[in-house]
Amino acid sequence: MSLDDASGRTYSDAWHRVSSVRACLRSSVRAHRQTFRGEKWVVLRDSLGSEFFRVTADAYAFLSRLNPQRTIDEVWGELIEAEPELALTQEEVVQLLGQLQLSNLLQFDRGAAAASLFERHRQRRGREIKAVLLGFLSIKLPLLDPDRALDRALPAIRVLFGPVGAALYAVLVLLGLKALLDESSHLFAQSAGLLAPTNLGLLYFGMVLAKLVHEFGHAAACKRYGGEVHKMGVMLLMFAPLPYMDATASWGFRSRAQRMLVGASGVLSELAVAAVAALVWAHTAPGVLNALAYNVIFVASVSTVLFNLNPLMRFDGYHMLVDFLDVPNLFQRSRDQLKYLGERWLLGIKTAQPAARTANEALLLPLYGVISLGYWVVLMSSIIFFIAEQYLDLGVALAWIMFFSIVVKPMFDFGKYLLASPKLQHQRSRTLAITVGIAVVGLGLLAAVPMPDRIRVKGVIQATHSRELYSDSGGALVDLLARPGERVAAGQVLARLENPELEFEILSVRQQREQLLAQELQAISTTVADLEPLGRQRQAIEQKLTELLRQQQALTLRAPIEGIWSASELDASRGQWLARGGSLGTVVDERDWRFVAVLPQVSTHLFEAGVLSAEIRIRGQQEFNLQSAKTEVMPFEQGQLPSPALGMAGGGEIAVLSSDPKGLAAAEPFFRIHAQLPAAESSQGNDGDILRRLHGRLGTMRISLPNSPLLFQWERGVRQFLQRKFRV
Repeated sequence: MSLDDASGRTYSDAWHRVSSVRACLRSSVRAHRQTFRGEKWVVLRDSLGSEFFRVTADAYAFLSRLNPQRTIDEVWGELIEAEPELALTQEEVVQLLGQLQLSNLLQFDRGAAAASLFERHRQRRGREIKAVLLGFLSIKLPLLDPDRALDRALPAIRVLFGPVGAALYAVLVLLGLKALLDESSHLFAQSAGLLAPTNLGLLYFGMVLAKLVHEFGHAAACKRYGGEVHKMGVMLLMFAPLPYMDATASWGFRSRAQRMLVGASGVLSELAVAAVAALVWAHTAPGVLNALAYNVIFVASVSTVLFNLNPLMRFDGYHMLVDFLDVPNLFQRSRDQLKYLGERWLLGIKTAQPAARTANEALLLPLYGVISLGYWVVLMSSIIFFIAEQYLDLGVALAWIMFFSIVVKPMFDFGKYLLASPKLQHQRSRTLAITVGIAVVGLGLLAAVPMPDRIRVKGVIQATHSRELYSDSGGALVDLLARPGERVAAGQVLARLENPELEFEILSVRQQREQLLAQELQAISTTVADLEPLGRQRQAIEQKLTELLRQQQALTLRAPIEGIWSASELDASRGQWLARGGSLGTVVDERDWRFVAVLPQVSTHLFEAGVLSAEIRIRGQQEFNLQSAKTEVMPFEQGQLPSPALGMAGGGEIAVLSSDPKGLAAAEPFFRIHAQLPAAESSQGNDGDILRRLHGRLGTMRISLPNSPLLFQWERGVRQFLQRKFRV
């Protein structure tokens, strides 16, 4: 970099703070080179601790010249004169020294050390407290140093991470897969009880076992390739203690393949545990051991693949992705690139420095930053809601901590940046004006500009007048006197059933009645005392005969109302036996239709705003839109759903009672919305034909409300969600 742009990027307004300082790298710091995408980097490691820091070759060229006998300004000036192509800018030097100081990798002269010792300790302590607050669901407590034990086990580790170990691993995993395939019919039968209270103890024990092997896998791989592991302890993950080991020494490996293998070794170890558990589960009878093995299978396979291998979280998958992409420090640089984009294009700071060094990184870094931040927010929100469902007070406390982490603290840091950052020393007023302008315009757009307000609710197409037909008597279908799909009149005979057993039973009951009548006549002249019991028996027989005759009449199926008889499945049932209560189709009066939708009771804003229009789309017929002629919201609670498909068991949004076998009894209050549809005979185009075919089909209704600002719509959505979730 030339000095021609000295007014822009070379000089820093904060240079006076470091120019007279005398410092150098600590004597315990070791350095070695790594290569990423053909670019040379240097990894700095404190051999007395576990601090790592990766810098560019240009930055190390500056750091290697530091000497307690010379000031920072002297070293920088010497580098400018000797090798200007390697020289850092003053701003880069300031940032580099600040980061190295916080990582405790710099040693100052005695005067500076005495002045900065307390400050450095305070900053370091502040960083630790900040890490605990931001990672309140994942707190690490180191307990012991396992490095000597790993040294003694090194011969066995070399075997496990050699050809013999790879072959044994492949055989074990294949045997585990075969066991699962052989028992695949029972594999998912136990999954419903994984989170049952009686299984939580076994699930936790299985998780501890799997994670212990996982961490030892990392440590063994790190030791195999020359690393050291000095920390082993307990990590409080969501307040549940789990084992952990610090294998960060692998970050300093020159070989990318070795670094990736150390990252993958934990997951590979867990999959081996899952294979062993699969063999145990497949060859044991139901019991504690069988249930424990099943829990280990779940924890060591599904959960480790979804979480540990997820590159959006800073676990194994993230570090493997960094090495695979050859993009060092992806997490922090993605946020630095987002900061740069904000400074450069929103605040107009032309001296802002990008974190991306290539065109690919310019696209990758902000994309990863946005996706990972969004995923973290969604994950933390899901965990907090899950905890709040069981322990509301604890969930509320965690929600406040999260609100502070993602809203209050970033706003405080941004305000501090605007008011005190040396980077804005000569353009602070302009930056403040731009920030206030963006805030005012953004808030105005969200809070004052009316935007389309629509809600979507699920419902079912129904004829206003329709009757379901059921066989009131079992019998064989012998004749169809009306063709399904045709219009029928009320009382018209549709089909005939035949039941010889019913005929025989009617004949038998009639004979019993005749016999009882004869006995009653005899009792009048002989044994009057028997007359009353015989009368009661005859009444019971006559009631039974009446019911049998009713069932005999039900063998002739008649249309209860006028309409279209829909029973296409009966064409293939001729001659087959139809059980009592079996469906015989539906008679639908196609002249009057409606769409019946349901929505939770918290959506009371529909009554206040009023419905402007409603548009309906039927599932499977999205190309057709049905316009509602009239839409009404029933302002009273409902208890029975119009269709079981609208309950959660059928994929809907309304919770239903598990005790109701039909799935129609709602477990929460809801409102019904009736949308009147055009009559089939007056519908334009194909609407009439569509309605005739879609009675009972599910659909979605989009209701248009009066326009309102987005901020009010979002506030309403959040409030309704909390009211429904927690009844607050």
